[in-house]
Amino acid sequence: MAKILAVADLNTGVAIFLTIIFVIVAGAAIFFLYRGIKKDRNRYMTERLQVSDLNKQSFDDMIHRRVAAAGKNTRFTVIFIELNDAVNLREAFGEKQYNNAVSVIADRITKVMPDSAKVCIYTYDKISIYIEEDLDKKVLGDLCDFCLVEANKPVTMITRVKVRFNLNIGAADYEAQYANNAEQFMQDVQLALVTAKRSGINNYVIYSPELMSGETEEYKYYQEIKSAIEAKEFTLYCQPIRNLATDETFGYETLLRWNHKTLGVLSPAKFLNIMEQTGDIQWVGSWAFEQLVIKLVGVIKNHPESKIILSMNLSPKQLMNPKLCDEFVRIIRRYHAPSERICLEIVEFAVFDKVPEVAENIVRLSQLGFKIAIDNFGTDLSSLKILENVKCDFIKLDRSFIEKSQDDFLAGGVVSTIVSYAEKNGLQVVAEGIEDDTVLQYVKNLNVGLGQGYYFGKPQPFEEYGI
Repeated sequence: MAKILAVADLNTGVAIFLTIIFVIVAGAAIFFLYRGIKKDRNRYMTERLQVSDLNKQSFDDMIHRRVAAAGKNTRFTVIFIELNDAVNLREAFGEKQYNNAVSVIADRITKVMPDSAKVCIYTYDKISIYIEEDLDKKVLGDLCDFCLVEANKPVTMITRVKVRFNLNIGAADYEAQYANNAEQFMQDVQLALVTAKRSGINNYVIYSPELMSGETEEYKYYQEIKSAIEAKEFTLYCQPIRNLATDETFGYETLLRWNHKTLGVLSPAKFLNIMEQTGDIQWVGSWAFEQLVIKLVGVIKNHPESKIILSMNLSPKQLMNPKLCDEFVRIIRRYHAPSERICLEIVEFAVFDKVPEVAENIVRLSQLGFKIAIDNFGTDLSSLKILENVKCDFIKLDRSFIEKSQDDFLAGGVVSTIVSYAEKNGLQVVAEGIEDDTVLQYVKNLNVGLGQGYYFGKPQPFEEYGI
């Protein structure tokens, strides 16, 4: 009897053990089956999406699904293409024509992408691409070059006007290091795009860990500036430049202002230095130049009898950009603006003699018809020798220099020498910082031809001066 009970207990224990094993195996099978079905579903959803089906939401969902199902050997690529001219082109041609043009560009890009690529009009100013392949850096670089070529080809609008888009590209490969973190991966794609944009138009950057240092801290600042431009928080003010002999307005210097939503109206001194350090001065400078051109075209249209010129400052960092001249030419041709009605002020002239790229850009800008002004011209007479190597049209004397020359015999002599040099070489001198009759009369006695300062008007929106 005892043996029978022992055997029965043994059979019961075996049955329980086998049941536990069955439950574990069945559970594992169900888990892996579910995981396989989920992966197949994600892959199916990714593969069936076409350009016409994708928008920002569906593209982001696709990336999140792909990352969620990713394993240690998962590799794919995402590319962001930002259209730098989006805001102005959409305003100039209307939303329908603009959207059609972007669709043309997206279709062109699709044709040069691998079969696994999914192209999406991500936002009005951005195209995104998903590529289900492990691409090496050279192949990915070639694809970015193809995108630049295709997007730069002219697009014919309904109005038969041909428009060329300029762009920047950021790209990144998904690797195991992201540990299923879709947000971090997409931020790195955006970081590559920001870096490309800071280096000038029609560039691409492929993400690498080295970009993390020095770029991520400035990413939010870039986004703030971009959002401010889209929200029209940036605007151009202007200050009149007066012909002292005829008491007529000769032109206006344009000055960038930021109507910050929390800090109020900010002058350039509050943000341009930061833009110089981060590199944002390149694309913001191009945007400001385009706004100047738009204003000039409006002045010519509304006041055809006027001959005024508009001027703006160029920083050394802008002048070091080898694509600066091409960018400015592209803009004036788009709006059919006369380059001779635009004056570009060089704010740190001493750099001219030290950096060949700066000298070359100034010479070429002059050859293209732009007026060139040397701003804050130094008290060192050796600066006059530098002028012999460059064609400029205006010399602007700083306010502090004018003030000093009234009481300092040597400084006064330097001013007289500069004015004499200008007269002999066909240049015009502009005295800055004129705020009262005493200073006005002083510069008139020196035969200075042009003046600028609060005496004639402070920086204000163009509308305040009726232009």
